Amino acid sequence: MENITYLDVVLLSNYIHLSKSTIYKMVSNNNIPYLKLGTRTLFVKDQIDQWVLSGGNMIENIPQLPKF
Repeated sequence: MENITYLDVVLLSNYIHLSKSTIYKMVSNNNIPYLKLGTRTLFVKDQIDQWVLSGGNMIENIPQLPKF
């Protein structure tokens, strides 16, 4: 699975050992990083790895203001 960049719900379910219904609930509550491509829900593997390492917390990159 190292060569895979994008995961669909089935691959993600196998990768993080959660049911598909749990993943869909997390998507609907914006509790997991995902992308929508038309009607498909996809997940970036690197973002999922970071999400798992952060304990399931969403990490948002907040832009920093320049220092004067």
